[in-house]
Amino acid sequence: MIVMDKIKEGLALIGLTNLEAEVCLKLLNKKQAKVSELAKETKITRTQLYPLLEKLVEKGIIEKIDKKVIIYKVIEPVKLLKLIENWESEQAKIVKEFKSYIKNC
Repeated sequence: MIVMDKIKEGLALIGLTNLEAEVCLKLLNKKQAKVSELAKETKITRTQLYPLLEKLVEKGIIEKIDKKVIIYKVIEPVKLLKLIENWESEQAKIVKEFKSYIKNC
């Protein structure tokens, strides 16, 4: 469970809420799922899940597969890792600029 907590922390770094990270982890484990399956496994109502899933699609974290029944799946884990690495890189630049600014104050 410690590994999952660390992954959840990484997902929080790129701006995911606790619920978004939880859903993302479920999809990582299952590969893909219907909303009804996610609702049952996460204990999040379907009414709450639909907007949450749409936000994750907009952020590029998950994909929506249009079939007779809509299925969601997480993007390739390597792409997800790249998102986290890019975020860390941007944060490092901000910290460096801030340190530079402080020295000049």
